[in-house]
Amino acid sequence: MTDRNDKAAAILDSARVLMMDRGYNGFSFRDIAAEVGIKSASIHYHFATKADLAEATALAYREAFNAALDGLKAGSTPELLRAYGSLFVATLQERGGLCLGGILAADASTLPDQVRAEVIAFFDAQRAWIAAVIRDGQASMELRQDIDADALAATFVSSLEGSMMVARATQRPGDLETTLNQLIHLISV
Repeated sequence: MTDRNDKAAAILDSARVLMMDRGYNGFSFRDIAAEVGIKSASIHYHFATKADLAEATALAYREAFNAALDGLKAGSTPELLRAYGSLFVATLQERGGLCLGGILAADASTLPDQVRAEVIAFFDAQRAWIAAVIRDGQASMELRQDIDADALAATFVSSLEGSMMVARATQRPGDLETTLNQLIHLISV
């Protein structure tokens, strides 16, 4: 049983890395099989279709990202938002890939419905978390009061995702951190 679970975990990990680099349309079961060291037909034992694999990968990514959010600790609201942004910075700088949610969003028109649903769930969770942090920051008078928390949460996530893509394309990873710092500066009192 453990071997089966280990193989499934290795397949999911490989799919995540490949999708973060190439997107949904840029990988195949053969790519994963070569990486994991199994036959591509063996992947079907764990995931019947590419859509099933991508859905499971996106779900695991969302759960891991949400767990990382639960573990963020900071002294102030701007520091907490910076810690959130540092998750994106680390992904770009350490792995050279993009946020799985962002790269799958770029593939939205070609995603199977079940994968698109996971992408939506990922972004809904991000926006809800950020909006709650912003409301807390407004209540503690650390953030501007004239900002709509929900609108800013959508702007914050979109800005980081877009900046991440542009920073990768231009090979200027520092631009992502600049975007993060600018966003925090604009909303802080």
